[in-house]
Amino acid sequence: MPRYEALLRRAEAALLDGVLFLPPRGGPAALMSGGQDVLQFDTLPLIAAMIAHTGRLGLGATVYMAHTQPFHTARAFAVLDNLSAGRTAWIVDLEGEDQQEADFGHVLPSLSSAERYDRAREYIDVAMKLWDSWEDDAVIADKAAGMFALSEKIHPIHHVGTYFSVRGPLTAVRPIQGHPVVIMRDASDAGLALAAASADVFLADCGDPAQAKAFAARLRGMVAKAGRSPDALRILVNVAPILGDSDAEAKARGNRLDAMAPTTGDPVWRFVGTAAAFAAALSNWRAAAGIDGVNILPAVLAEDGERLIADVMPILRQQGLARTSYAGSTLRAHLNLAKPASRFAEQAAAVLLEHQGAGDSR
Repeated sequence: MPRYEALLRRAEAALLDGVLFLPPRGGPAALMSGGQDVLQFDTLPLIAAMIAHTGRLGLGATVYMAHTQPFHTARAFAVLDNLSAGRTAWIVDLEGEDQQEADFGHVLPSLSSAERYDRAREYIDVAMKLWDSWEDDAVIADKAAGMFALSEKIHPIHHVGTYFSVRGPLTAVRPIQGHPVVIMRDASDAGLALAAASADVFLADCGDPAQAKAFAARLRGMVAKAGRSPDALRILVNVAPILGDSDAEAKARGNRLDAMAPTTGDPVWRFVGTAAAFAAALSNWRAAAGIDGVNILPAVLAEDGERLIADVMPILRQQGLARTSYAGSTLRAHLNLAKPASRFAEQAAAVLLEHQGAGDSR
């Protein structure tokens, strides 16, 4: 744990947006073959522990939907978002759900692939309704009156759907961010449709800028068709850097790593070279691909993560491609994402305007 604490403090000092604790790809087959990155902490308690050691850095945890309920997930993230003053993200991952069911002993009713995505869509919708069930100004903490919150600003959600029936309201106050940032990375057609409807951030696997540009245009078009502003979604390209003091050193490191754990063949942008060359490549990609940024997956966390912080970020700051200070305090602020309004507050405001209009017409 001290290793994580030190690394996250360094990441915050480097003014990164956040650190995402993503699930490994490969599951039990990778574990049994000695694959890398298959042993990890449970990410919810991990980010809970890291909150105390950071003040601005975003923290993303993966919660699977196969063995949890929307109420549990919504409450956990609401609590953590308040504890962190608005710095949490929920990483939605459907790819590992079959293994999660096998590991946790909970088997969903026999669902087709399409039904699984429908269930996921409803699950996320219920969680968002629960986050909205407390209006932003519900808590008044009036000691003199002995009143913690205004009951008229706390709402049951009365959700009855195909897969879930949830009364609400949530037994935790509204997240500081309104909703924690929702992150997805499933690039199947169904996964992209889910992201277009519900995600704030999408992590894309693209091998070159042209592929990234085409992908971003497609996904933003899907976001618009889903009735959202295309600017409501941030698209980050995954990049796996292997860095060295020279190109030769970086290449040698890459060869050693490949010998220990061959790559999976995913079309992830893999960079091998110096920190200066990586900074130049990031600049070129951002201009050519029309993306919002990158999600960096260090080949070796201790080494490549440290090189990113110590060597790459200063170059990007000199070029005006990275911040020189945090302008806001929440992860949404770092990503320039708007805070969602409570749907119940919006409904109450609409009713008030309707009544006022009716009064004026008389």
